[in-house]
Amino acid sequence: MAVQKRVADLGAVQQTMLITLHARATLGDETARRLVDAIEYDFGIFERHAGLTALFHVLRSSSYDEWTRQFLAECPNGTVVELGAGLSTRADRLDNGTAHWVFVDLPDAAGFRRSLLPDTERRTTVTGSLLDTAWIPAVTEAGPGPYFLLAEGVLVYLQPAEVRGALTRIARGFQGCRLALDTYGSWIVSRPRGPLQRMAADLVWACDDPREPERWDVGLTLRETYTLTRPDWSVRRGLPVRTRAALSAINAFVPAKMVNTRVNLYSTP
Repeated sequence: MAVQKRVADLGAVQQTMLITLHARATLGDETARRLVDAIEYDFGIFERHAGLTALFHVLRSSSYDEWTRQFLAECPNGTVVELGAGLSTRADRLDNGTAHWVFVDLPDAAGFRRSLLPDTERRTTVTGSLLDTAWIPAVTEAGPGPYFLLAEGVLVYLQPAEVRGALTRIARGFQGCRLALDTYGSWIVSRPRGPLQRMAADLVWACDDPREPERWDVGLTLRETYTLTRPDWSVRRGLPVRTRAALSAINAFVPAKMVNTRVNLYSTP
């Protein structure tokens, strides 16, 4: 008997979680493959860009994974908080058996996640928006500190003032935390490529300098930053030789403004 698939009835920005999911499935993530098979959606619209999109997502996710590993090594009983979590399977890859995981997302995305990835004793889905503070006490109730917050592929869809407000609320609500987020240069935001051309979501927040949030005086200090084409060695050494060669070619011949997508690690006081 055929298994009934879940219909992806999601808002425009929330649908972008399916780009990431498809990319991970393409790269062999078994949980992602299972989820793709369980969802009623035309994933074929991503196939044309599958190679480049998969490369982009593996580089971005690998950096976030490495920072998460470092956090869990130092704070094995802490809590990893994924903001705009979508259908992230990071907990499946990195869970150490003692940490807590909290997945924050808008109502439709949170409900979709729960239907496919049910909560467990140490994994909790919280409904909330980065545009308010209601989700913060729900997170602190779901898992103990210290906290490591990840905003992967999220803030670029917000207006600059909304990003500043969200970062202010995070810094005040999670003092002493670490926060990872990605930034996209002006050239990239003004010329969206790949699967986004087939979707309704628009890139909005352009950030050419990852020190910009520091200058906002919201309480963030930049600890590390890397462009996706020049990842930290801890990430680079795990990449296939062909991928490393491709990155070297990109860095040699592609203008910097066209590859100014960064992953950034911040801390709060």
